[in-house]
Amino acid sequence: MLMHQSRLTPVRVVGVALAIAAATLIADIAAAKEQGAAAVVNYSDLDLSQSADTARLYARLKYASQKVCNSYDTRVLRMQRLHEACFDAALSDAVAKVNDAKLSSLHASEPKIRLARRS
Repeated sequence: MLMHQSRLTPVRVVGVALAIAAATLIADIAAAKEQGAAAVVNYSDLDLSQSADTARLYARLKYASQKVCNSYDTRVLRMQRLHEACFDAALSDAVAKVNDAKLSSLHASEPKIRLARRS
C-alpha cells in the first residue's frame, strides 16, 4: 500500500501546482479588470477620413487591447475565455471612446472568432 501511495504523490503535487498556477492567472486578470488597466494609443499622426489610417488606428487599438489583457500563453480553456472577454471589452470600449463612424463600422464588420464550448 505504501508503494501505491508513493506513486500518486508526484501526481498530486503536480495537480496542486497546476491548480495554484491557474488560480494565480485568474487573479491577475481579475485584478487588471478591477484596477482599470489602460493603455494610451496616440493617433494624432492619422487622418481618420482616410480608410488606410482608420485601419492603422484599429490595428493599434487591437494591439493595445491585447497588452492590457495580458495575453497568457495557456491551454486552459477558462483562461482563454477570460482573456477573450477582456480583449473584446477593451477593444469595444476603445472604439467607442474614439467615436468615429468609420472606425466603429470597421469594428462591427470584423469577424469574431469564438472558442467552441463542450456540449
